[in-house]
Amino acid sequence: MKIILILFLFISEINSQVKDVFEFGSKINDYIASCFYKSNDKELNINQMDSIFSFALSIADSNIADALLFCSVGSMTYPVFKVKLPYLNFVIPFSVFTEYDSEKMKKKASNLPHKLFDDSPDTEFGDKDKVVHFFSSAYFSYLFGYSFAVHIGYFVEEFEESFKIDGKVDERDLKINELGARFGQELNYKIIFPSFILAKERSLTYGKNINN
Repeated sequence: MKIILILFLFISEINSQVKDVFEFGSKINDYIASCFYKSNDKELNINQMDSIFSFALSIADSNIADALLFCSVGSMTYPVFKVKLPYLNFVIPFSVFTEYDSEKMKKKASNLPHKLFDDSPDTEFGDKDKVVHFFSSAYFSYLFGYSFAVHIGYFVEEFEESFKIDGKVDERDLKINELGARFGQELNYKIIFPSFILAKERSLTYGKNINN
């Protein structure tokens, strides 16, 4: 999902907000690094998602689009990612932030919500990468509609597979993108929090919710 940064930059450049995006994205990064702690409790992890969005709203003066954008940039798991060009075996590094505190980045990465579903991987990393998927998909859905966000999600997965950024297409990524898109659509009608969507879902693998 790191390639989504290019789309963020494009939209922000149109609105002359690139500096603000990274400034406030860094505030999200610092908030997670300073105020969160790691837990395997699913309910707590989902509540942390609410907390991230609530904090973003507070620094975005309740502007929902800005808050979702700040959440997306601030919750990226790594400040630098690499793109491998097909057939050329040539790797190009991309940096998310021009300047960053490496210790805070590590602390943020450690503290990111990682247990969001019953089938979240039982590893140190878990579902940390799903945080940026959720918020970025919500951002595009809020601004451009549910279908646009879902199609962007498919495009990004195919792009990342082709350019060897994240290996192969991940069905769980596509599912969390759909949940994020649903969240973004709901925000067009009223302010809700991620738990409104996430607490209903037991699994990303099978898409089971509490009503099934």
